[in-house]
Order: sequence, then structure tokens, then C-alpha cells
Amino acid sequence: MDRRLHRRLPRRHTTGCRNSYIFVLLYHTMEIYLIRHTTPAISRGTCYGFADLDVAPSFQEEAARISTILPDTRSFDIYTSPLQRCARLATHLFGETVTRDARLKELNFGDWEMKTWDSLGENALQAWMDNYVYARVPGGESYHDLYLRSIECFNEIVGKNSDAIIVAHSGVIRAILAYATNTPLDKSFDIRVEYGRTAHLKIKEGKTEVVSINN
Repeated sequence: MDRRLHRRLPRRHTTGCRNSYIFVLLYHTMEIYLIRHTTPAISRGTCYGFADLDVAPSFQEEAARISTILPDTRSFDIYTSPLQRCARLATHLFGETVTRDARLKELNFGDWEMKTWDSLGENALQAWMDNYVYARVPGGESYHDLYLRSIECFNEIVGKNSDAIIVAHSGVIRAILAYATNTPLDKSFDIRVEYGRTAHLKIKEGKTEVVSINN
């Protein structure tokens, strides 16, 4: 690696400059903030995931609180779920230069979308809950499906080695935190991810440190 970098550097660079450049590449600490969307405009007890919900009237207040937690993000790359409860928060906080990625959407609840949990039937609901990691919702996907697409997206972002903010949903954020902490998926629901809260990760030399959750 050092030899290849050496060849690519202009000859006028001194060895000291070369070594400093290599040091930055090798020892840069990547900062990632995961932000869950604010409270959605939906009645309690309703099943939703892919449904493109609007935000609740508390949006401005919740967004203002988030902005006080974040560092100077002008050098950060911004990624968001395309669903409006995330995209609206991302553009409100960071402007229009955001990358919308469908892999950051919430779980697809298929035929259950926008139905009340009570209306789904005890047998169907129990069958899903007994194997919620791998059981697919009728017409939808499993938590494992969500995990695979979320981590694919996350690893692409990490591979760019640039500080990043990801505005997403509880399922996606929980999947990323489970991945970062080596938590089995069937235990990952012990990780609380609340509306309008952030998680902070640091990545250095391939190792991920979870600095805070639900900040």
C-alpha cells in the first residue's frame, strides 16, 4: 500500500508530507450518526412500515432538539430513507443535498400495512412473533430481509470513509446497531430506538465503537 501511494504522489512532496497523508488514510476515525425520524402522524396501535406517513405536529420541536445534539455536519455525507417522515427531517436539518436510498426504508409489512394490530388475528400475529426474525409478513418481508438490505447500505457508506449521517427508521437503526455490536437478531429488540433520537458510532481501523444510543 505504501509503495502504491508513493508512486501516485507528486515528486515535489517530501517524505514527511507523504507519511502524513498515509497517516490520515490509515488512522482517520469515521463518525456516523443514526437518526430516527420524528413522531409520525398515525393512530396508536396501527401497523405501518412502508406506508409513507406524514409527521406529527411536534415535528419542529423534535427537529430542533436533534439539531442541538449534532456536531458541525457541513462535511458529513447525508443519507435518508425516501419515506417522507425521514426525508423531510433530513432536508429540514441538512438541506436538499441528501442521498435517498430505498434500502433504508422501514420493514415492509405487506398486507398488514395500515391495519390495526388487533385486527390481524391472534393466530397470524402469534405465528409471526414466534419467528419474527425469519417469518415474512404476508405480501411483505422478514426482519432478516430488512437486516440484509440495511447492512448492505451501511457497509457501502462505511466503505467511502467519510463522516456520515443516516436518517432512518427504528428497524433499520436497530439492525445497524445489532450488526455493530454483534447482537443476535433475536435479541436486537432489546435495543431501544425512540422517535427523534440519535445513535453515535465511531469507526477506526475496521472497529466500531457505539458511543451513545437514544441521545
